[in-house]
Amino acid sequence: VRYSSTDGYDISAYLYTPAGLEGGERVPGILWIHGGPTSQYHDTFQQHVQFFVQRGYAVLLPNIRGSSGYGKAFENGNNGCWGHCDLEDVVAGVEYLKGLGYVDQSKMGITGTSYGGIMSMYAVAFAPDVFQAAIPGSGYSDWVHFYKGENELRHIKLLEYELGPFATSEDAWAHSSAIDGVADVSTPILLVHGVGRYPGSDQSEIFANALENHYKPFRYETYEGETYYVRGKANRRQMLLDMLEFFDQFLKDGVVTNVRRASSR
Repeated sequence: VRYSSTDGYDISAYLYTPAGLEGGERVPGILWIHGGPTSQYHDTFQQHVQFFVQRGYAVLLPNIRGSSGYGKAFENGNNGCWGHCDLEDVVAGVEYLKGLGYVDQSKMGITGTSYGGIMSMYAVAFAPDVFQAAIPGSGYSDWVHFYKGENELRHIKLLEYELGPFATSEDAWAHSSAIDGVADVSTPILLVHGVGRYPGSDQSEIFANALENHYKPFRYETYEGETYYVRGKANRRQMLLDMLEFFDQFLKDGVVTNVRRASSR
């Protein structure tokens, strides 16, 4: 599908709709944001997305500005404005879902991993009234802290290309840090992150601590024996069940989908 965003951007997206919807039925919507941000959704099987679609969610996978595959100008469209200009494409995606007759306009969620997790943090911080539930996966919340901590050169080079050299663009790095908007958060949040073999989960923990200091509604789940991301089969299964329980709680008024839970972590 395609929809229009601000500044003349035409956004391509994949729309997944639950099968067997009856006339007048309304289902919750989820925006699922890809990583990168210089990456894209294409014609591949999305098992995590299918998990939610089969359980009664309409899911939109947008290739927002900054994505690859649509020309260099589009790819550079979010340079210097992470979490603000590209967030507009996400909010426009919400409006697209709301225009579908079978989507409940009052029940919108957002999730994603890596930059998708970052965008989920941006959404709750900088668009606090748009979503009713958010699940940031393995995201980064504070780029200034990130720069001054231990990190890989490739990540620094990416940030410098997208946001400018830190020495001259620290304000842009701070402006694109979700932690800058924690005081405005009103959306219930489930933070999910891998831990165990390597350090690096501190960015979700930093966001969790900031949320707690501002008395914001959140849960923080970690999965052992992982890296920054959750890749192991058992942990991914458990994470999906945790995500489903959370989205059901806030997007289906607590009517939890009947699925068999995995063994405890």
